[in-house]
Amino acid sequence: MTQRLLLSTRAFQTACTALPVRVPVLSASSCLPGLLILMILLLMLPGCAGKRPATPVDPSAASAAWQGMQANFAKAPAPFRDNLSLRFGQEGNTRRVTALLWGNGDRTLRLDVQAGIGATIAKIAQKDHHFLVYTPLEEKAYFHEGASSPLLKIGVPLPLDLFGLDALLHGRLTTVFGSTYTAVTRDGDDLAFQCEGGMGGTLVLASDGRPLRWFNDTWRMELTLDEHNSVQRVNLVTVRGDRAIVLVKSREAVPAFTAAQMRLELPEGTQLLPLEDFVR
Repeated sequence: MTQRLLLSTRAFQTACTALPVRVPVLSASSCLPGLLILMILLLMLPGCAGKRPATPVDPSAASAAWQGMQANFAKAPAPFRDNLSLRFGQEGNTRRVTALLWGNGDRTLRLDVQAGIGATIAKIAQKDHHFLVYTPLEEKAYFHEGASSPLLKIGVPLPLDLFGLDALLHGRLTTVFGSTYTAVTRDGDDLAFQCEGGMGGTLVLASDGRPLRWFNDTWRMELTLDEHNSVQRVNLVTVRGDRAIVLVKSREAVPAFTAAQMRLELPEGTQLLPLEDFVR
């Protein structure tokens, strides 16, 4: 950079001597203070200033943390029944419901949602990419088919479908976030992994592999574990201010449910509509 400045000064001096009107030409010594100031200003510009390098991550430490997560959070699916508390809405305007989530650990899940004591407001079933929600108070049923999260369409701000929620709460994090990562950086004392597969995004792990939080351009998720190292609480917030809290109040390991227990029966005469017609 200094050489370029000196060359520019010489070119300026040459040009000045060639002018028909005599212009005082500054000597290099008289220009030196100004050149130093100019150099300092240029170095302060984003293009010239050196960026602070990211704190390097020991590859062995990153590998150990990732393997620790995989060892403790890659559990096999099994029949279960969970009693949940859900709170969702905007900051200062949230509502709370309770829910019962159950399944056999396969591609079929059931979820009953209640508001108040014994008042069921929704019965939900999901099988593969087929989603069905029945609202007893309206005597209407809404269907959805596709890989996008249907819970968003009914006003529950979760970037997961029921299978993703099941996997997250039951220690199958590689199913949710992916089994590999493309890069890792420091996040304070923790490690931030750029995930590949699943939801993608950035998963932050403690050095022993405990999951702490996850985020992408839209969502931020905080995870709290119980004494058995299972996810007990999920705090979610979006860039728009939508919030959701999922709290596991109790878990049961149960015998496998029958096909009838997993089926969502619709009363005769129920109006069947696409999920796009659902009104919150």
